[in-house]
Amino acid sequence: MPRFILHDTEPLPAPGGGEEDPEMNPGQQASSFLQRWGVVLVVFMALGGMLTGLGLYGQKWKKNVWVRQVVISGTDLLEVRELEAYAADLLDMPLERIDTGMIRRRYENHPYIAGASVTKELNGIVRVVISERSPLARLVADGAQAIIDTAGVVIPSRAFPPGTIRLVDASGFSLPREGRKEVSYADHELFGVLRGFLAALDSTEYARLLVRKIVLESENKTYFTVSGTSARFVVGNEGNYKEKLKKFEIFWQKVVSRKGIDSYTSVDLRFRDRVFAREHQ
Repeated sequence: MPRFILHDTEPLPAPGGGEEDPEMNPGQQASSFLQRWGVVLVVFMALGGMLTGLGLYGQKWKKNVWVRQVVISGTDLLEVRELEAYAADLLDMPLERIDTGMIRRRYENHPYIAGASVTKELNGIVRVVISERSPLARLVADGAQAIIDTAGVVIPSRAFPPGTIRLVDASGFSLPREGRKEVSYADHELFGVLRGFLAALDSTEYARLLVRKIVLESENKTYFTVSGTSARFVVGNEGNYKEKLKKFEIFWQKVVSRKGIDSYTSVDLRFRDRVFAREHQ
């Protein structure tokens, strides 16, 4: 007959790596489960209490922080001292009472500021980063002046720091009423002509040193003048300003230098491969 030999064996571990006693009844197993999750819950409650305490401490500490300095950056054309006046009332105020949106709107009401960002720092500093408008030309009309920027916004004229910017005079635009501080927008069509001409002018070698004023007129009659003469150099309103300015440079070097700057009343640069010049009678 076959013989059966019995060996003592250890019980298999419980699923999940635990070593629960297989002889535990369901009530004991549930109690063990609740004990483990109870420890986890206690840890989370402790962490939550710590965070709450830190938050309350931070709120209390923040209430005791006062504005000690306003730092302004991003300016090239505007004086920092001028812009500090917009935030002079913030010094020694509780930091938590500072409304950054209100301060931002203050700065953006300045005609030369296109945008601003305002942040509060826990060391008592209010930081203001300015985005200035970029002047494109100086508008002149009937003795009045204004500035037009690269976005077509017309703003009041002002003096700029020496060596920072050189502007060509432009006429043909209507200027804001005297004393008006709000920004306005230039005529879209004329602004397109001005921007296209000045972009071409900036890429030239000699013309940008000579041109002083551009007069914008309808019916393709826009012209510019140079220092020292009243002669009109007609470029029109239909583009191709790089080509026209190149013809101007050639004409200036080959003709004007030989015959004199006051020999002509007008020079028409609008035609391809040719220049029409009208001499003084």
